[in-house]
Amino acid sequence: MRTFFDLLQTHVQAKEFEVRQIIAEGDDVVPIGRMVSEVKKTGRDIDTAFALHTTVRDGRITRYHLYEDSYAVAEAYFGD
Repeated sequence: MRTFFDLLQTHVQAKEFEVRQIIAEGDDVVPIGRMVSEVKKTGRDIDTAFALHTTVRDGRITRYHLYEDSYAVAEAYFGD
C-alpha cells in the first residue's frame, strides 16, 4: 500500500475528498463519497464519485478496491 500511495502522489494532487456515507460490517468498510484530484501531467481535474471497499484483518489492509469513474480518469489523463 505504501508503494501504491507513493506512486499515486507522483501523478495526482488531491484537491477535495468528501465521505458522504460509511457502510461497515465485520472487517469490511465501504466509504462512499466524492473526490477531486488534479493530474499533474495535464493540469486537468478528475472529479468523480467513489466507493472504496476495504477489508482490515489483524490491523492490516487485506482488500483495497476503489470504484470510480474510469472514463473521467482517462479524460483527465488523455482527453483532448
